[in-house]
Amino acid sequence: MVTSFTIRNAAREDVPDMVRLINIAGHRLPLWCWGQLEGGAEDPWQAGRESAAREDSAISWTRGTVATLGSDVAALMIAYPLADTAPGYGCEIDHPVMSPLRDLKRQAEGTFHIHVLAAYAEYRGRGLGSFLLDKADRLSETNDISLIVSEANAPARRFYERLGFVERARQALVTAPDWQADGDNWLLMIKPAA
Repeated sequence: MVTSFTIRNAAREDVPDMVRLINIAGHRLPLWCWGQLEGGAEDPWQAGRESAAREDSAISWTRGTVATLGSDVAALMIAYPLADTAPGYGCEIDHPVMSPLRDLKRQAEGTFHIHVLAAYAEYRGRGLGSFLLDKADRLSETNDISLIVSEANAPARRFYERLGFVERARQALVTAPDWQADGDNWLLMIKPAA
């Protein structure tokens, strides 16, 4: 039996799924970051939902594309042109953990930036990443496409390399006492415009 997914622009109702997928894509860094807002007094999931519900946020639903199966969200891509005035990460805190990511993003200015690409585990391996990146190719027009990935995420790196992405820069990954990640570096990968 062939499963038919629909690729569509995200809607405000997708925000709860978007926040979970953003956290998956970010190796739990988004949840940690949202927990740092307002001194950690706020529920981090609620802070993420509020950020995704805003139209001026890097993780805004207005920048999202979702793959759905029926009414269920299966995968998410958040992408936008990266200018020097582009939004940050949807969690604007001044912490050393965020510095390498901000530096890599600055190095990618002028590209069409894939901020998030993630699928729920049960939907992986079905081509949704390729479908979403095909949309990014169309949206990017004549710009290079950029993304940032952990060097420890070998399956994602191989997937991006197959699609034409190459490593352009790296920054040492910084951890915090309450947030750890695998790998030593964040990698900026670029796909040259066709």
